[in-house]
Parts: sequence; C-alpha cells; structure tokens
Amino acid sequence: MLLNLNLWSFMLTGTVAMRLVIRPWRCSVRLDIWHFMRWFTTGLNTEHHPLYGTWCSQLSNCIFEWDMGDVKKLRKAKKTELKKSHHHVPSDSQITAAITTKEISKHCRRRTRGVDETKMIQKLLDDMWELTDTTGLHLINAARITKIWEVQQKHIACIQDVPEVELYTKVCTLEKGGCVLDVLRCGRGSTSLESFHNHQCNFIPGKNRYHLLGKHFYYKIIGVII
Repeated sequence: MLLNLNLWSFMLTGTVAMRLVIRPWRCSVRLDIWHFMRWFTTGLNTEHHPLYGTWCSQLSNCIFEWDMGDVKKLRKAKKTELKKSHHHVPSDSQITAAITTKEISKHCRRRTRGVDETKMIQKLLDDMWELTDTTGLHLINAARITKIWEVQQKHIACIQDVPEVELYTKVCTLEKGGCVLDVLRCGRGSTSLESFHNHQCNFIPGKNRYHLLGKHFYYKIIGVII
C-alpha cells in the first residue's frame, strides 16, 4: 500500500515519527506532490503574474518525466493521423504541436525523475529569479522563496515514486492513426477515497489513536493506493 500525506504531516511530525504511527500498516509513505508544488506558489508575489503558468509548467518538468516508450507510440499514431488528414508527412514540430495535454495524459505514463534530477528546481529558481512583468513586478518573492526552498529540499526524497508500486491502471484501448494505444488512469494524488478521512482512526491500532491524531500527529491523508 502507498500512503500519500500532505506537507504538514512531514513538517509537524517528521518522517520518522509518522512512520512510527502507521508502522502496523506496512506501507510506503510519500509526500503528496501537489502539496509539495503548492508550497512553492506561496513564495511567489502573485498567482496572477503573466509568468505564473510558465513557472508551474517548468516546476512540474523538474519533478516529472514522461515514459518515452509511451510518447513514441503516441507520436507515431499522431503522425499517421496528420498524414491522412493533411496529405503530407508532418514535421516533428507539427506532431508536437498537435498532441494535446489531454492526449498525453490519457495515453502516456509519467514518473518522478529521482532526487538528483529533481534538484533542477534550483536552476529554475536561478533562471526566473529576476524576471518581472511589464510593470516591474518580480514573479518570485526572494525572501519567502528562500525559506521555502530551504525546507522543501529536505523533502525531495519524500516525493519520489516507489519502484514496486504501479501507479497506472489500463482502462481500455483505442485506435488512433492505425495504432492501438492504451487508455491509462493514474492513481497519483487520487481523491477517489475521500471518505477514508472519516475512518482513518479505525485503521490505527491502540487506545491512544485519537489522541495521536488529534493532538500530537495532526495530518491529513491525501490518497491511498493499494
């Protein structure tokens, strides 16, 4: 079982303390990546900055990478599809432009890059540190982001995928451009078990479970993948 927790779980209790509470479950514990990324947002001056979308996209790219085998199959299917509709062989840039975010999420798996590569976040911060909008407003709030990055670096290992846990489920297949592609559903950050929050105390052994959860070990379980 894979257990995803929010950042407060790690900051307030520490990874070791959290593992002691849920040890009887014999599960892998990871920090929910969405919450990890949202903490960086609090280090920006505003979410309405024109560079905010670029920031989010590049931050995600520092954390995740697409499965190149899946991407290659999708590109092959899209190439054939475009060739039939436009009656000429499309260029690589045309194929890339034609693949939508929905399509790549639907047919391709992605995984975390690993601790060393995820530290590319530092380069992203360096590259965007001085960027401003037309009024001179900086995207990054230097004081806040410095403190946030100092804390977040400690949690990079906590967001990495567990090798033995399969996060994708094959729902069905469909034909595109003469190629058969898998339709995939990702369990990362799943909210399909919202009612689990109402029953989580019942899964923790011992008479002090409510005391542990309510007073000393305040945390929220984001998703459970079995």
